[in-house]
Amino acid sequence: MRLPHELAVITPIEVPDEYGNPVPRLVFTPDSPRRVVRGYVQPDGSAEHTQPGRSPVTARRKVFTRAVIDARERVAWDGRLFQVHGDPEGWKRRGGAHYWVTLTEVEG
Repeated sequence: MRLPHELAVITPIEVPDEYGNPVPRLVFTPDSPRRVVRGYVQPDGSAEHTQPGRSPVTARRKVFTRAVIDARERVAWDGRLFQVHGDPEGWKRRGGAHYWVTLTEVEG
């Protein structure tokens, strides 16, 4: 399968919290490590949630890729920033591993 889209995968930086807890906070900064992966991005639906004073829209995309994308990373594509939703689904076949990743973007 041809992978026509170029995605920037952003890995968070682990920062100790102010209380010294053993689990660090994950922070995304302009200095966070980035890598470019190829993928095939498809629409996967959207929803509007009605709340007083807000009109958020949640958009989902499905990405097929051969690169591992971790559930705690973010993905920049087409001028938009997405969060990884859930654990990416992976499987091995002849020719290597493949992954389906669900991305979510919330506006509003």
